[in-house]
Amino acid sequence: MNYTKFLETVNETLEKILPKGQNIIIRPVPKNNGIVLDGLSIQTDDSHVTPVVYLNPYYEQYLDGMTIQEICQDIKSLFEQDLPPFASEECLEDFESMKSRVMMKLIHADSNEKLLSEIPHIPCLDLAIVFYLFLDRNPVGQMTALIHNDLLELWQTTPKKLFCLARQNTPKTYPAEIRSMSDVMKEIARLHIGKDYSEETLNQILDEEDDPSPLYVLSNQNGIYGACCILYQDLLKNFADSFGSDLIILPSSIHEVLLTPDEQGLSYDYLNSMVVQINHSEVPVEDQLSNHIYLYTRKDDQLHMVSRSDSLSGSSDFN
Repeated sequence: MNYTKFLETVNETLEKILPKGQNIIIRPVPKNNGIVLDGLSIQTDDSHVTPVVYLNPYYEQYLDGMTIQEICQDIKSLFEQDLPPFASEECLEDFESMKSRVMMKLIHADSNEKLLSEIPHIPCLDLAIVFYLFLDRNPVGQMTALIHNDLLELWQTTPKKLFCLARQNTPKTYPAEIRSMSDVMKEIARLHIGKDYSEETLNQILDEEDDPSPLYVLSNQNGIYGACCILYQDLLKNFADSFGSDLIILPSSIHEVLLTPDEQGLSYDYLNSMVVQINHSEVPVEDQLSNHIYLYTRKDDQLHMVSRSDSLSGSSDFN
């Protein structure tokens, strides 16, 4: 069954198992970097606020052997869960109720030109700070809602005000976490090796690696949209001060970045090439942040883009 037929079959099957009065809507939803997914929502006559379930991953599960009936029952059970009270239409329209739930994330500006025309944002070098509402979190995942221009107009507020709120809220809801690359590798090894894991052996391997430039992973404790941690108040400043050095920032994805001290002998051209190669081979398009590195400089407490010619271009200061 091809993907188009899959969408039709899911729609027909859901119509048979859902109670009357529930309307199934399948529509394209723009995501990061021009990616468009097919979102399914189920609306009733008395409410227009409903979660969106993306069908593209379900098609992959169908190809792996999950039946249409199992998929539709799974979707049905998701929509049968009660929405949190603050996800109601009345609450979403009340700016005072939503102020503490305004969060931020970073995306690439040029790759999201169409999306940015529809949502409030703040330019940040070649990136854009965009805003969403944190609505709920449970063991399965979290519920969020991207803030669009129509909601901004309804709230009668500005992107600058959203940024002020998000910069206060996001570190509280998504605390930053910085881990050394060696600790990350140990965790990955522990998960994949299981009972045969030996920290002593791995320590020996890591100690043998001749890497004079330590790498650190910066994200948040949830691992979601963690690249925006570079905007947290004084985070880069304090980390740079601990080394007595400026910081090179490698944009691993929208969910995390890599930090390393800007030490003599490091080639910006080489690091830029490495970022491009990793994006091309390892990072899904929808998770990519940028194709070049950034530099945090202590003397002016600013972020800079680093061009491929080992020079700085542009800067941002949000302090």
